[in-house]
Amino acid sequence: MTNELKDIAKDEPVFKFEVKSLDTAYSAQINHDVRLLSNSNGEPRVFFSDIETSVCADGECKLANIKVYWNLLGNYVGYGIHPELPLTKYEHDTFEREDYAKLHQLLLDENSILKRRKITDLIDKIPVSPSNIDSKDLDGISGATKKEIKESVVKGGLYSCYTLWHIVHGEAKEKIKTYLQSINTPALNTYFLYAPYRDYQIYALKQLNKAEFKEHSKQIASIFQSTDALTRTYVLKKIPEDVLSEQRTTSQFYDVFPHIDINSRTLLIKKLKDANSTAVEIVSKHVGYMTKNQLSMYLKYLEETYESLNGGVKYNLIKASNSKRYAYSYLIKEYLKNR
Repeated sequence: MTNELKDIAKDEPVFKFEVKSLDTAYSAQINHDVRLLSNSNGEPRVFFSDIETSVCADGECKLANIKVYWNLLGNYVGYGIHPELPLTKYEHDTFEREDYAKLHQLLLDENSILKRRKITDLIDKIPVSPSNIDSKDLDGISGATKKEIKESVVKGGLYSCYTLWHIVHGEAKEKIKTYLQSINTPALNTYFLYAPYRDYQIYALKQLNKAEFKEHSKQIASIFQSTDALTRTYVLKKIPEDVLSEQRTTSQFYDVFPHIDINSRTLLIKKLKDANSTAVEIVSKHVGYMTKNQLSMYLKYLEETYESLNGGVKYNLIKASNSKRYAYSYLIKEYLKNR
């Protein structure tokens, strides 16, 4: 969200959250501010917190100083480090460039293996003679990182990764979600809808009423063309009939038929009854992408809806029926016998 940070003009604390240290020697619970960053128009853009916390269990490690950023939905988007205060791991080794990148990827994963595990579940006790263990597998003096999570965390930095992940995905995140309700407006929801971020778009879609769906139909069609299967399904189930029946909207949805997932294709075929009549011909160009069930559904719709086919539809079906590469061309031939 680099662009959102370019025009920040206002920085205000909005609530506090508690950071609990794993350090039994430090044993502190410190409140930190979460701040809302807004642009020069006063529009909220990003939440931010400058955090200092212990990241080990024995009081022997340096404190971690990290700036954490969440988007307006409470989803982690990035972090920053004070140049003079780098993050550290085992034996106070500082993080390397690849370690910072790995930490970022870990923090992006809200369903990480760290989510439901206690720190004690993630380490093995050090044997009396640990000479056969790579020292970089150790974290503090507590033990060796268990094999099943080594790929997920920074080598030698389990405590740092564990602590920071739970800060990012803990109390602050939940409070941001609650706080959003107090600042949400139609204008902010429109910002979400037109932003290039999938989580924003999905959130906005769920807030739209029928009139707003119609007002923003062009943007919704654009989202449909480029989003994931689950979001397409949501859009197709929610789109009002009078919106899909518009010729422009029909074209925007049905022109991408060959490029979308199988389930969305099925839903588009089922939606033919609500779409503009031009949809039938658009789909006829792409029957070669249909599964057997989809083709049967499409042909049944034609049979039940039209006494005769227009020239374009019939031409496309004849062409597909003669295709040697389409496994179900015989179904089209059978359908066309009496047409």
